[in-house]
Amino acid sequence: MEEKKKVNAYEKLIEGIENIIDSGKYKEFLKSMKYFHSYSFRNRLLIYNQNPDATRVAGYSTWKKLGRGVKSNPKKIFIVRPIIGKNKKEHEKDKNTVNQEDNQDVKDMEEEKSISAFGWTLVYDISDTYLLDESKIVPLFDDITLNNSSSEELYHILERVSPVKIDIESTYNGSDGYYSEKEKRIVISSRVSQDDATTILLHEISHSLYDDFDYAKERDMSEMLVESIAFIVADYYGLDTSKSSFSYITKWSKGDSKKLLKLGTKIQEASDDLISKIEKELNKGNESKETKIA
Repeated sequence: MEEKKKVNAYEKLIEGIENIIDSGKYKEFLKSMKYFHSYSFRNRLLIYNQNPDATRVAGYSTWKKLGRGVKSNPKKIFIVRPIIGKNKKEHEKDKNTVNQEDNQDVKDMEEEKSISAFGWTLVYDISDTYLLDESKIVPLFDDITLNNSSSEELYHILERVSPVKIDIESTYNGSDGYYSEKEKRIVISSRVSQDDATTILLHEISHSLYDDFDYAKERDMSEMLVESIAFIVADYYGLDTSKSSFSYITKWSKGDSKKLLKLGTKIQEASDDLISKIEKELNKGNESKETKIA
């Protein structure tokens, strides 16, 4: 029975990816990722596929602790919860409890040996909840704080984050920019605008920091990875993401959604890491400003 659950969960994830790709909503899915930092890539897929408009989800008991009740006939969202090395009694207890901190990613559901079982757990979006008692309101999850950094400011922060030097010059191939692993440098075309330069730099830094694919043999995987990372980070900081292009994704992923599923965790971890690096630099800048004022 547990093996069947495991297979069904995996198939649902694959189906979810195919639906997102085929419907051309990959960008929208990436945008939704910023709302669910504590959830694995796979559960983010499940949430989006069942309720694309969801922004905060939790189980019945968690919402109650937060001073909110679940409405009648709410939209049910099923996510996967791995049960690791627990006896039957503990397993039954866990099936009725929602863990908000879903940091454990299931890397390969059909092969993972340390996970003894998979269970479906129900969560509900905040739109399907209501206040139980206004006098006992408990603060909700930490709100997402987006820095209103200008494109130019973010560009200069990325210069400090970059592991390689950045040159502004005419590109030999007429492109807007490129990363050369051999030369250990990023080149940004001198003809692009400031906003475009920042977006391009995000893409090329993603190549330099996180891209370990053989570009000659796995160009699609490489571009899929860095374009997704750059898009998520740009969207997080409110940058124009119109230059992002995912037209090649549909063609590449047809019949091979398992690759995207495996790549997804890397996209999530890398984008979270790059945002963390940027935040550290932003905090350094803020501390420096406060010191000068003092």
